[in-house]
Amino acid sequence: MANILEKYGIKEVADVTFYEIEDDESRGAPALYLDTLKVSSIEQTAEEAEARGGKGNPLLIVWDHGKEINVTLEDALFSAKSMSVMFGGGAKAKDITSVVRTFPASKVNAEGKVIERGVELTLTDPEYYKADGTEGDAENADFVTGTVTVTGRQIEISANTFPGTYYITGDTYARSSVTGKDEFFQFIIPKAKVQSENSITLEAEGDPSVFNMSLRVLRPDDGVMMKLVQYEIPMGEEEIELPDPDEDPDEDPQGE
Repeated sequence: MANILEKYGIKEVADVTFYEIEDDESRGAPALYLDTLKVSSIEQTAEEAEARGGKGNPLLIVWDHGKEINVTLEDALFSAKSMSVMFGGGAKAKDITSVVRTFPASKVNAEGKVIERGVELTLTDPEYYKADGTEGDAENADFVTGTVTVTGRQIEISANTFPGTYYITGDTYARSSVTGKDEFFQFIIPKAKVQSENSITLEAEGDPSVFNMSLRVLRPDDGVMMKLVQYEIPMGEEEIELPDPDEDPDEDPQGE
């Protein structure tokens, strides 16, 4: 059994799993798994009320209240599902077969074809426009708008949909200051609301965009807002016999 005074360090980012919450507040099916996070942080805050009095008006008593726990996740990559969770589209994404694109007319040939990053796109039902927004034709247009046939997925974010509430676990490692070995470490949040404020940064220079997700921890019925778990995987007592490195694996042990 580990000594409760033994010291550990935590450096590695956590792999985080989102689960649906059942009607009885128990953990349901996995909804999202994030194993490409750059940052996973937990912050606890609280408000204070204080009593002061006497000569010099010193601080006498402090009451803590209004505890909050906030989780910040910063992902290096995204998926259709993570975008859906971030922006409140739920778990639904529908397949699409076309998108509308607009290109400068100088890039579109007479057959309505455009080369973009080595891929040939064909604009069907092209519409021609001049720079002032008026309609033109293939001879004098500045821009061409048309439909491109694709295979893809679309997540719809409507005005009345918001990010949901999930059961969250995060798995990482804690390193012992005595042995220098890593042990398993997990945080469990039974009820966390994904915040609605999200942003995606698209820029020509600098580092690639990261995908931030903020969660606000709610109080479940039992009052336990978060659990921190440190554990080891017990090794069985049965000794495992390893193969002899000098023995030929193709040799018949019975000599047959």
